[in-house]
Amino acid sequence: MKLRKDFVVLPTLRSNDDQSLEKRSDWLELLYDLIFVAAISQIALNLSANYTPITFLESIPLFFAIWWGWSGHTFYLDRFGTDDILNRALTMLQMVVVASLAVNVRNALTTTGEGFAISYAVLRFILVAQYVKVGRNLPDARPLTRRYSIGFGIAATIWLISAFIPAPYRFVLWGVALFVDFLTPFRAGDLHINFPTHPTHLPERFGLFTIIVIGEAIVSVVLAISNVGFNIYTAIIGLMGLLISFSIWWGYFEEAGGAEARVQERGDQIVKYQLWIYSHFPLLLGIVGAAAGIKHVLMLSYGSELSSIDTWIMCISLAVALLSLSLIFISSFRWDDCKSRLLLIFRIPYYLIILLVLLTGFLGTILPGFLVRVILTVLCIAKDLISLREIPDEICNL
Repeated sequence: MKLRKDFVVLPTLRSNDDQSLEKRSDWLELLYDLIFVAAISQIALNLSANYTPITFLESIPLFFAIWWGWSGHTFYLDRFGTDDILNRALTMLQMVVVASLAVNVRNALTTTGEGFAISYAVLRFILVAQYVKVGRNLPDARPLTRRYSIGFGIAATIWLISAFIPAPYRFVLWGVALFVDFLTPFRAGDLHINFPTHPTHLPERFGLFTIIVIGEAIVSVVLAISNVGFNIYTAIIGLMGLLISFSIWWGYFEEAGGAEARVQERGDQIVKYQLWIYSHFPLLLGIVGAAAGIKHVLMLSYGSELSSIDTWIMCISLAVALLSLSLIFISSFRWDDCKSRLLLIFRIPYYLIILLVLLTGFLGTILPGFLVRVILTVLCIAKDLISLREIPDEICNL
């Protein structure tokens, strides 16, 4: 019996001259995203149940681990992925592992830490195996695949060992593993240029993941309204939550150009490229934190005040999301055709709005939670209106 010809398709190298070749996200990648968002939703449920600074800070490393796990597979598929049966099987195997990750992440810092660590280790070991396979078939790619295999392999081993170490020492190993994992791509240097990511596929992947997280935040607010009960008050709060979500969507896809095609070049473009990538993490974290805050406002009776801590977490989360959008704009904008100083002055109103969002935290003990939400919504709408301004020709010649 002969196997199908597409059972195993060897990866090919794509040079800088091949950037015009079209590459789109496939259906399996979209399913992969949804499994990861399920894990993120578990962290969001944790934060909603205990909306405190401690829980928020505890969520950050767990959230980063999940986002980094998603990013690792996404970058692999972008550079070396093939739509063959073996690749699909390995991707589905990773989905099973991510499902286990989602089950264990909610109580990862208490009762399910072992399961979380083992799941994450297996996820990274599968990625290492994929890079080893590429290195064997593509000798020219070995400088990159060897570095990734070693770095990610060491980190995965630390994750596996941590499962058998009691808390709190386990969490120290998690920190070390995340640091090694995070440092590995940075040590690749110019290898990123020699093995470029696709100018349209990678931004599309990050854009799709971002919009799914925004959608998950909207769904969480809708479910909260369903649980609390539909009335004029909850309807208005829910509408304001939608308007803030729409504002973040507008800021990412229209204003910042987060999902626009990108070409990785030498020099300062590498810095902008990395800024674009890593700005997505605080953006997604801010979206989840702000959505949890909206749910807390929904649970209040009309005229009741949010606690000072709740207000600050909500305002900081939204400010972080808006600031991340600004960083994505900076990394995506064509500064070579503009007078940088004048452009920054032109965008001062945008940064003033971010500052006002942050300072709204002081109103938590003065105004009802409903009015705090009104102020944040108005500020987000004002941010969108400001983004409609056309940049004068004397600033940019685009």
